[in-house]
Amino acid sequence: MKVYLVGGAVRDSLLKIPFYEKDWVVVGATKEELIGKGYKQIGKEFPVFLHPETKEEYALARKERKTGTGHKAFSFEFDKSVSLEEDLERRDITINAIAQDKKGNLIDPFKGQEDLKNKIIRRVSDAFKEDPLRVLRVARFAAKLNGHGFKVDEDTMEEIQKIVSSGELTTLSRERIWMETYKALTTDNPEVYFKVIEECGALSQICPVSQLDTSFLAKAMKTQTDPNVRWTCLVASNSSLEDINNSFNVPKEYVEISEVCSLIIAFKKLDSVNVKDIIELADKTDIYRKEERFLKAEKISNFCIDNNSNQNLNWNEIVKLINNIKASSDLKEGKLIAKKLREDRLNAIQLYLSES
Repeated sequence: MKVYLVGGAVRDSLLKIPFYEKDWVVVGATKEELIGKGYKQIGKEFPVFLHPETKEEYALARKERKTGTGHKAFSFEFDKSVSLEEDLERRDITINAIAQDKKGNLIDPFKGQEDLKNKIIRRVSDAFKEDPLRVLRVARFAAKLNGHGFKVDEDTMEEIQKIVSSGELTTLSRERIWMETYKALTTDNPEVYFKVIEECGALSQICPVSQLDTSFLAKAMKTQTDPNVRWTCLVASNSSLEDINNSFNVPKEYVEISEVCSLIIAFKKLDSVNVKDIIELADKTDIYRKEERFLKAEKISNFCIDNNSNQNLNWNEIVKLINNIKASSDLKEGKLIAKKLREDRLNAIQLYLSES
């Protein structure tokens, strides 16, 4: 039995960038042998195990064969005869197909080190086209490694376009699409991910738009690392916001922030505003119960608008003022209470604006 470090840990160590996970491949062993050594099996479709002490993932070397359409339509062979090179050949790109033995020696049958030197993202083999998820993975690695000068090579981009043209991208689950998109949002250059999937035609198969304006995202990413902030900057100004959020299967918190931000952007684009406009925005965004959400979205909106004539409004003060006004205890009927509360808020904001 031989064990090799593979994948991102090898790639990133060669690039001298931090990595936080290690993946291992085991050659010349069976699952029974690993279980006998205390490893715990966690993979159902193919044997992946947790090391009894480090809890790192160890997978038996395997070969794959396409059996149908989609990301999961594969059969696997993982007996003791599968070689390290056969396992590396099934991987997506050459810089992810480098292995390292326990002595530190590198095994690189597909010239991944050469591509690292030349800063190229290149497919390993013709099997690349069999898995539609690789379209999104290549886009994510392009985003992750853009700051190091990496580009997707022309041949690989052509293969990606062929996958898109085949229609197999539509077989990916929305959960898997979001997983890759979320990872891309955590990179230093997330806008590259969206540019790649736009260029290859994948974007229009994922959602009802063929283009996303990444300028606001690019503006925010210099100081904002929160994926929620970055996603909102990307989509909040888009007229197809609801459909985009749904197509990418974004979490509820992301949906809410982007929708509130969209309403704030529309408000800030008004030529002029009055007290009723402010109260109407408060009603639509539920400032009364979701104060923190509103203030977060309002800060994000400043990245998403070029010409903002209303930025002199201090929303922290306005929100505090609105929420400090309480319902009158003298009134008993619900409609009268709501009407009086609204009047008090309108008057308070009017006074605040006149004194500002």
